[in-house]
Formats: sequence, structure tokens, C-alpha cells
Amino acid sequence: MEKNVQFSVTWREASRILKKIKTSKLRYTVRQLEGKSSIAFVFPKVSVSQYVYLYILFGPRAADAVGGDNK
Repeated sequence: MEKNVQFSVTWREASRILKKIKTSKLRYTVRQLEGKSSIAFVFPKVSVSQYVYLYILFGPRAADAVGGDNK
């Protein structure tokens, strides 16, 4: 079961996260959240093991499911 997920972080946290994501070779897009001083990292088709890695990387922030299940 794969889902699209996104994690929101502040601009300050984004540079730290970016360095770690680049070594993982995960596909992602970055978008600025309208009216906020934070950005969202959106990951397409994340497996369970990838989600666990991202959850540890981003900390206790809750991830938002962007899309439905992709089978």
C-alpha cells in the first residue's frame, strides 16, 4: 500500500531536512504553503518503510495524506 504524504516544516528546518533527504534518493517536491512561513515536502507513492524513515526524519509532526491508496 503506497500513499502520497507531505510534511510541513519551517524554512529554518528545511535546510537540515534537505541535506538528509538528498542522501536517501527519495523523490519529492517542495511547495510553499500560502500565507504561512513554512514549506511542505510532498513525497509521492511512499511505502510503509519509507514513511517510517520520513516520520523519524521529520520528528513528531503529523504527516498529511495527500492522495489515496495507489495499488
